[in-house]
Amino acid sequence: MAQVIIYQNPKGTNVCVCVPTGELPINEVLAKDCPAGAIIVDDSTLPKGADAQFFDAWELSGSTVSVNITKAKAIRLAQYNAAALQVAQKRQLNTLAGISNEVSDTDFTNSLTTGRSAIAAANTTSQLVAVTDPV
Repeated sequence: MAQVIIYQNPKGTNVCVCVPTGELPINEVLAKDCPAGAIIVDDSTLPKGADAQFFDAWELSGSTVSVNITKAKAIRLAQYNAAALQVAQKRQLNTLAGISNEVSDTDFTNSLTTGRSAIAAANTTSQLVAVTDPV
């Protein structure tokens, strides 16, 4: 397994992962390029799968990186809302141009509520990833 260096961002907002190129030994990279408190871990200990998709929600506790589900929900909700805005804008243009939308306004609004509720109710990143963007 490959080794990486992890540390809390000096601003405290997220986890940083330093992947050495191999040109220098990892201990030299740690001493030369990383702040105090940085540690070397096996990359297999980092979040995988759906958890890896929420990198900005990773938190470091000791030598363990985990996903803060509250932050992950906020990230997914922002993504969902951005997709919903694009669809809503297209629907508005269709309406102005006299082109009918494939889905009624009521069904579209209901699907938005359902998607946002699913994000709020999610307990895992896999559940967050499973919420499909509005169409």
